[in-house]
Parts: sequence; structure tokens; C-alpha cells
Amino acid sequence: MGLLKIIFILLIIVFPFGEIARFDIASGIAITLNDIIVGSLFIYWFIHSISHHKKIRDKNIAIPIFIFVGVCLTSLAVNAGYLNSFQFLIALSYIVRWVLYACLYFVIRNFDSSFKKRIPFLMIASSATVIIIGFIQLFFYPNLRNLYYLGWDEHLYRMFSSFLDPNFAGVYFVLSFLLLLEFNLKYLFEKRKKLQILFLTLLVINLSAIFLTYSRSALFALVAGTFTFLFLKKKKKFIFVLISIIIIAFIILSKNFNIENLNLLRTASSKARIDSSLNAIKIIKENPILGVGFNAYRYAQIKYGFRGGEQAFKSHADAGTDNSFLFILATTGVIGFISYLYLGKKISEALYKTADKNKDMKAITIVAFSSLAAVTIASLFINALFYIFIMEWIWILLGISIKENN
Repeated sequence: MGLLKIIFILLIIVFPFGEIARFDIASGIAITLNDIIVGSLFIYWFIHSISHHKKIRDKNIAIPIFIFVGVCLTSLAVNAGYLNSFQFLIALSYIVRWVLYACLYFVIRNFDSSFKKRIPFLMIASSATVIIIGFIQLFFYPNLRNLYYLGWDEHLYRMFSSFLDPNFAGVYFVLSFLLLLEFNLKYLFEKRKKLQILFLTLLVINLSAIFLTYSRSALFALVAGTFTFLFLKKKKKFIFVLISIIIIAFIILSKNFNIENLNLLRTASSKARIDSSLNAIKIIKENPILGVGFNAYRYAQIKYGFRGGEQAFKSHADAGTDNSFLFILATTGVIGFISYLYLGKKISEALYKTADKNKDMKAITIVAFSSLAAVTIASLFINALFYIFIMEWIWILLGISIKENN
């Protein structure tokens, strides 16, 4: 087994540690163990590619990535005047990190087909570990209030697992649910009973975890992702089953609605998201072309008076806004937004071509399409498109789903 594969497997192993393995270096600077492994994977892949004279073959995806990164760098350079050197480097590090995670796609493309087929099982094992941690956390550490001083939101009686945030954890659980759903249909069709029982059990536990996050973002993502999956699978009658499950779950969970934090109809967080969006819109109006710089959003909020005090530098939420699309517009402007949409368009085209020309890969491309639908909907409520653990899952999934068409 090559070193590249070993580092990748190590990445899958450390993934469940999530934000627990986070190291705060200085004010506004933090790195996770996951970041370190992704960085190591990129460095080895890059050196190996250069030394063996390997070219990036998938230009259909590479070019849009380069364009978006170019816009990000330009937006930051244009806005460097209102940032001090420290703030500029922090903002630049966000761009570097995005590039590292996006390059997971190209790393996966280097693997042989037999190893690629094993990756979904590694992903399921990793997600199962995150869910197990989630159940342990729910019973023994249900209160996140004591970590507020470190910049985490005050979540109570909700499953947030090692992500320390129920909304992002919930969306991640939706992504693993969609992958498990594909395996359940596969083994049902193949009539492999032992595997049917195993994966059905995992599916039910995974679904339970989604509901235990009490995250509306995750529920919307679940509906969007599962609807897309069943529609593309031509299993439309199962859509009614999905609706029934959600209604039943809503009724069961409603007994806890007297607790504001567990109330799916709660208004406090909705108001906070609206305020966050209004702040972003104001920033966009005054910086429409290239935004305030990717990712200098925290400093822009301080500049405009939306945030202040020491907590403004500690809060993780203040580094972005509760809508990924407004975040892109605010930090990179209309030009960045168009370039990001172009990247999404090329990814969708690549998935469609793969499914159309390679029937054996149609199943995994449907999972990828459904996952993108889920994350897109979730991104209307949380900054899911730029959350590192969701980015990692998506780029790995795309790496095993897209067959080279160049």
C-alpha cells in the first residue's frame, strides 16, 4: 500500500475526533488534527505528482477551482488596506485551507479503482464512529454552555457529537444517511440478508441521530437529499414514506417543545439568522463587486459595528454568516459568486456525464447529486458549504463519483 493511501486512511481515522482535536494557537487562529492530516496528504500528493511529472488531468473541475481561488485572492488583495498584517494572514489561511480540502478530489483521482470502491465503506465506518460519540455525548455531556468562553454556541440537550454544533452534525448525519440508503437498496436488490440487517440497523440509528440534533437545517437537508435520491432512483412511492417518517418524528419530538432549545418551532435562533443575513446584505450592498475579502468577514463585521469586544474574536460563528451564498457574495462579491456557481455547474455536468456513460457508477453519482442537494438547502440556514468536515465528505465523494471525461 502506497504512502498516499496510508495518509488517506489516517485521515479517515482522525475524522471522528472533529472539533475535539482542535488546537487554538492564538486569537483567531486554530487548527484541527484533521487540517494537519489533510495538509500532509496534499504536500505528499503535490511532491509525488511533481516528481513523477503527473499533470492534473481533470481540467473540467480544476479550472473552475483555480478561477474561484483566483477571485478569492484578488478580493483579499483589494481589501488588504483595512486589514493589519495579522488579520490579512488569518484571512489568507482560510483560502489555503479551502484549497487543501478541494484538492482531496484530485488526490482521490490518483487511487486505483479497487481502492476507490473501498472508500465508501471507510466513510461509513467513520460516520458510525461520529454517531457513537454523539450518543455518548448526549447522555454524558448534553450541555455545551461551559464552552461558551471558547466561542462555541450554547447548545443544550441536543446531539452535537465531536463537531460541538448540532446543526453541522445534523447535516453531516444526513450525508452519511444518503450513502447508507444506497447500500440498503443495493443489498436489498442482491438479497444479501446479513448485510441487509447490518446496514438497515445503521440506517435507523443514523436517522435517529439526525432527529436528536433537533436541527431544522438538518431536517430540510434530509428532505431535499432524500427526495432527490428517491426521484433519481425512480422510487417516487417511497417519498410518501419519507414524509410519514418526518411527521411521526415531529410528533414524537414535540413533547420536548416546551424547552426552547429543543423546540423545532423556536423563534430565537430564527431571529438571529435573519439578523445575520441582514448584516451580510448590508455588507454586500457596499461591496458588490469583490466583497470584503475572503475570508475577512469577521473583521468586516467589526468594521461595520456588527460585532465588538473580545468575544468578536473568539466566536466561531462571527467568521461567517448563516447562509453560504450570502457569505460568498459578502466576501468575494458578484464575481466570486458567479465563479462559485460555475464550479457547481461543472461538477454537476461531470456527474451527469459519468452517470450517462458509466452505468456501473450511476448509483454513487446519485448519492453525490443527492448530497449536493442536501448541502445546498442546508447552506441557506448555516454556512455548510464552507464547514471543513462537510467539505471533506463532499470532495471525497466527488472524487469517487466522477469518472475522467477529459
